[in-house]
Amino acid sequence: MKTNYILIALAMIAALTMVSCKNSNKKAQSQEPTQEEVQEMKQALADSVLTYIDAIADEYFVASENTFRIPNFELSEEEKMVKPDFLLEPSFANTLVTKSQKINALGIYLIDLAARIIYDMPLDETKEVITKLAVELNLDANTDFEMPLSEKIKKEYENSKARGELAYFWQFENAIIAETGYILAQNPELFFSHITEEQWQQYLKRTDEKNKAMRELARYDEEMATVWEIFSQNSPVSSPEELSKVSASIESEKQFRIANKDKFIAKRNALLQ
Repeated sequence: MKTNYILIALAMIAALTMVSCKNSNKKAQSQEPTQEEVQEMKQALADSVLTYIDAIADEYFVASENTFRIPNFELSEEEKMVKPDFLLEPSFANTLVTKSQKINALGIYLIDLAARIIYDMPLDETKEVITKLAVELNLDANTDFEMPLSEKIKKEYENSKARGELAYFWQFENAIIAETGYILAQNPELFFSHITEEQWQQYLKRTDEKNKAMRELARYDEEMATVWEIFSQNSPVSSPEELSKVSASIESEKQFRIANKDKFIAKRNALLQ
């Protein structure tokens, strides 16, 4: 998250608050905030936003620890013979231009690596692309392929927070979840057979916490506002009522993906535009 974006937005809020106070009591000139008090107001609001995002992150970490892992899916030898043709080719990384595209691609490649693992496909080229993008984007925890996912997520969150780039962390996690949904939609009958109801509910919780963070940051950060708009336009679910119905059980989720495969493909592909 670009800290200057937040402070600019918060400064505007603080300024509006000052004007409101002045108009309601013009005679009370002695009560106008000093420059130091204005700065304190802005910092208090910034701290409040970050505290809220931290609370969301804590819930996100818990859900991430308790959901399913694609590399843990055990496929039969017969199932492994039908190699997926829907994964992002490592060479596609050469076409990436913007930082946003690279962040999204990194998240996609990480989930594709998991898919390659369960299908016994070559890993080296994908790992090389992941390492290159992770180093370039300062998301270095993703170069450690042996680090547990829960530890990796927490480390990246703290690193992104220290750099004032929390919006990039949530954009990256959004790409991971979008690619997971994209892969599940390719063969729901197969993939959902490896997920328990409890794991799926934790996945939905993880997705919900991610959405909360993105919505909040979109209020203050121009880049996140753009990402959130694209995400909203390409959501496979059209309304809260439909979301509630689809999320009722793992079976309803599976059937929804069978019927709406194209929507999940479009949602994922929008990340690379």
